[in-house]
Amino acid sequence: MNMKPDEATLALWLDDELSGENLAAVEAWAVTEPDQIAARDDIRHLRTMLIATIPASEEPPFPDFFNSRVLQAICEQPVRSEVVRKPRNSWYSWLMPLVGCAGMAMAFWVGKNSQSPPEYNVAGAPKAIPVEPDVYTPETGVEAKWYSSKDASATVIVLNGVAAIPDTTDFSATAAIAVERDIDSTAERETSPAIEIGP
Repeated sequence: MNMKPDEATLALWLDDELSGENLAAVEAWAVTEPDQIAARDDIRHLRTMLIATIPASEEPPFPDFFNSRVLQAICEQPVRSEVVRKPRNSWYSWLMPLVGCAGMAMAFWVGKNSQSPPEYNVAGAPKAIPVEPDVYTPETGVEAKWYSSKDASATVIVLNGVAAIPDTTDFSATAAIAVERDIDSTAERETSPAIEIGP
């Protein structure tokens, strides 16, 4: 009677990496398992397609530049020196938590017993009086009003005196305008004219 192989052996068989007695034992078991044979055939077919499509090796672009940057980064790594720590005194280990607790208790007590002075705005009036904000518009003849709702977490701005925007206007072209910045540019490699050496 053929025993089912363990997961590792089965994976090696599917990848065609078994040999000898192990291969013979799994082959004998697989005769009664058409699903496993179909899975191995699928893996073989996929491997053949990948070998035909993907090159075995590919040279990276600018390998000398890449290797020099890696070497430079390795050389710039700071040298680590081991810090020798002095053994702490026994009183230090229990004094620091005690001082921390005392500081937190003192801060709590001061905060609880202090009263904040009343706030005043620039005009000298108490802060409790609401001041209507003035909305500035850069165009003359345009009146702006704003409404805020804390319940809805929203603010609405109404502009009177501005021409209505047609419903057919497409904002997708102006929603995100790409701006080129110096920081976005990458280093360019200068090409020198090729020098031909004759025979």
